[in-house]
Amino acid sequence: MKTRILALIVCVMAFAIVSCVASAADMVINPANDGYISPAGWSDISSYVTVTTSYQGVVLFPTSQITEQIAHACLSINPYAEPVWIKQLAVYAYQSDDSQIVSSDYNAGSFIGNWSLPEVYTFGQDAFFDVTQFMQGVSSPFVGFNLRSVSGSGGDQFCSLEYNYGHPSQLTITPVPEPATVVLMSVGWMALLRRKR
Repeated sequence: MKTRILALIVCVMAFAIVSCVASAADMVINPANDGYISPAGWSDISSYVTVTTSYQGVVLFPTSQITEQIAHACLSINPYAEPVWIKQLAVYAYQSDDSQIVSSDYNAGSFIGNWSLPEVYTFGQDAFFDVTQFMQGVSSPFVGFNLRSVSGSGGDQFCSLEYNYGHPSQLTITPVPEPATVVLMSVGWMALLRRKR
């Protein structure tokens, strides 16, 4: 009975350590391009990521840094102007062969969910949106996220490559831990416990 309890404790501790190792290995990717695009098809890529009832914010990320299987992926934005009027964004995602924002990016992508922004949302504060399912199926050199207004009036400006309070929008990738890492951790803990006994 004691052996089973010890084995269970070892497994829990090993997975906890592996989780810490995985989070320490998170990869933060900055955009290759960002800005906004209008219904008429013209875009501004030397400005903010602007979202209004008609303008759509677009952020493009390179995928070349992602070399391992994805366990978790998260898109983040932070405000450049206050107050934030639009409290909910519709997020559309698409694959791209290049980092250019073009007229066809207006209304581009497949809907992946609504993003409720924090009620209290200020400069330097990141809001996060889970894009894991989309990112796990990506095979293109770039991925784009098209942000559209769902609720609220007026417009919002989010940090961009050119204008930001610390950093632009970001894509955070957590790779799947290698099975060998889990096995080695478990073996190490078992050996340590046996030695103590």
